[in-house]
Parts: sequence; C-alpha cells; structure tokens
Amino acid sequence: MEFTIENNHIKGSLGFGEIAVAPNETDGYRPYELFVSSLAGCSGILLRTILTKRRITFENIKMEVTAVRNPEEANRIEQLSFSARVYTEDPITPQQAEKMAHLVLKNCGMIQSVIQSINVKFSIECTPLNGSKN
Repeated sequence: MEFTIENNHIKGSLGFGEIAVAPNETDGYRPYELFVSSLAGCSGILLRTILTKRRITFENIKMEVTAVRNPEEANRIEQLSFSARVYTEDPITPQQAEKMAHLVLKNCGMIQSVIQSINVKFSIECTPLNGSKN
C-alpha cells in the first residue's frame, strides 16, 4: 500500500484502486468510516461463510453498526455494536444465532485486532422472507 498526503486528504493506492481519506466527508472517506467499514466487512464476510457452511440459505444480510465514542479522549471509539439481520427461509433459533455471533467475534481478524481496547458486541437476528419474525 502506498499513500500520498495532499492538500485536504490522503490518497491511497490500494489493490482495488485509489481511495481518498479526509477529516470531512466532502474530500474523502473519514478514518472512522473506514475503520468501522473494515470491521463490518470482515465480520459480514465471515458470517456469510458460517451460514454457507451450515447450509443455511439466505437472500441477504444487512448490518447496522452503532458506536460509542469518548470526546474527552481524542473521540476514541469505546464500543461498537454490530447487529446483523439475516433474511432467510430457514429458521435460525436464538441459540444458533448466539453461537454464530460468538464464532464471528472469535474468528474475525479485524475484530480480534481491536477487541482488547474496544468493547465489541455482535448480534444476529433472523427475518424470514415471508415477513414474519423468528
């Protein structure tokens, strides 16, 4: 990876292409957005893999992330809560969801890299494709 510091942003030349990182949304992606995106990407891909290995068919997965930041300590991230909603015809019991969430936390390299300094929570909820909630 290579990065160039320019006027209002830093430009990175990465394997997929270029990316602009900036302190505001008008000049590039904010570091906070990229950080959370990397954790969501890693954990979401891992959840998809777990579902596939368990032969649980799904239409899609949506993930929402909330954060608690401490403005008195450089606005550091103190807690991240990931809530994954799996849209499927296969029912997922609360016990299965809890076990899969534990596997995601335990095996996601990005989460494991920060779990000692950030309280990370991960939950999974199943939404049947017919619309009724499991």
